[in-house]
Amino acid sequence: MTTGRASGLSTVQGFYWHAFLLGDRPLARRLQQRAFDHPTAVGGVLVGMFVVVVGWLCPGRYHPAEISQFAERVSRHTGATYGVTADEVARIILRELGEPAGDEDVGPTHPGTAELAVIITATRDLELRPGDIDSMISSAEGLARKWGTDPTAYRPGFIMRWRFEIAEGRRYGLAARKRWSAERMGAFVSWIRDDSAG
Repeated sequence: MTTGRASGLSTVQGFYWHAFLLGDRPLARRLQQRAFDHPTAVGGVLVGMFVVVVGWLCPGRYHPAEISQFAERVSRHTGATYGVTADEVARIILRELGEPAGDEDVGPTHPGTAELAVIITATRDLELRPGDIDSMISSAEGLARKWGTDPTAYRPGFIMRWRFEIAEGRRYGLAARKRWSAERMGAFVSWIRDDSAG
């Protein structure tokens, strides 16, 4: 049974991050154990999402002042939760762009935290929809594989797909429910075809 969701995301780490970005804590907790069985893969997909988001933000066109403004926005939006400073955010974005960021010997307090803060803020600022988040995460899964972190292959069952439908419906409303309904119908038709061919 193939749906747009199952074909877009292919790893337990990718599904975990999608549940996390949807803000569905019970769903994220359900996937967390399996995702974190391979912590390098969780980090690889996270860094991949960061790389994709920086590409979407196109900060290469920006002046350093604009990167600094975005970094301030990230710090304001997520600082209370993650304790990320604007300087740290600007530094990791500049590093991703291959530009000297200064203070190269300064390591992050919590590796991956600033990257996650950038992803969360960009998801909000770019008004990413479920399909956009899928695209970001599936691209990140590909990057993680390319870097050799080997994320764990995962194909959610009916119940997990339904739980993602509920989570997206809560966050995005009717448009998400319609998209999921179409995907479910496509999966059902695909299942009938597969069953009759076998």
